[in-house]
Amino acid sequence: MKIDLKIVFIGAGHLAETIIYALADKLSFEAQNIAIHDNIKEQYKKYDNINVKKAYDLNDALNSGDIIFLTVRPQDFSGLLTDIKNSGIDLTKKIFVSTAAGITTDYIESQIAQEIAVVRTMPNTPIFIGKGMTALCKNNIATDDNFKIVCDIFYSLGEIIVLPEDKMNKVISVNGSSPAYVYLFAEAMLKGATEQGFDENEIYPAVLQSIIGSFEMLKQSGKSPSELIKEVASPKGTTEKALESFYADDFTSVVKKAMLSCTKRADELTGEYCE
Repeated sequence: MKIDLKIVFIGAGHLAETIIYALADKLSFEAQNIAIHDNIKEQYKKYDNINVKKAYDLNDALNSGDIIFLTVRPQDFSGLLTDIKNSGIDLTKKIFVSTAAGITTDYIESQIAQEIAVVRTMPNTPIFIGKGMTALCKNNIATDDNFKIVCDIFYSLGEIIVLPEDKMNKVISVNGSSPAYVYLFAEAMLKGATEQGFDENEIYPAVLQSIIGSFEMLKQSGKSPSELIKEVASPKGTTEKALESFYADDFTSVVKKAMLSCTKRADELTGEYCE
């Protein structure tokens, strides 16, 4: 895919850096067609080895791009959108892309006070290694062609899922926050192993490969999680005993409760920053 548009990142942190390098590497996008803007001037130093435009002025940044990535924290949106509104620039032909949790497309459009195309995304951290999962939705003004461009960008960083906006807060518990669940489970396995006498450095590769292999089985086998569990857990065997312990502690409810807590916080962010 070739993108014949200029792209600006307002917020030049790790996420912006990852997307920029994916554009250059996987989509053969020319760095000179990318601009960055950040209030933290030290962020610009990370881009000294790539030929992106450093837009120190917000208006300069907005004028530099056809696609405007808003890669800032939810709490920074109100001030940023006010500044964008006050720029006085006609933004109706630009595509705005948000990566922030809880920030709705309606809020972005209403605060900028122009009829603009907005695409809302929720990527997760594995995009940093090209193995991410990004959920996306768009407002009514964004065309299918607008949306496809943004989808293709995130597809270069892993997989994507297109959702209606009323599921974008909920999906954070599924893709946005879930890498931390996996890391926590790996940490728990590591602790369980070391308490049985293993050295952490000795056993860590076995923990990692067991998790990686299990996920690949889920992806490639075509079988449901329940079917794969049965294949591992033979009657009266060791796995059955481990599963009995999980069931006794209501592991499924623990995970579900955590996911619901995640969604509740996403809804709170919407309430805090979009009203």
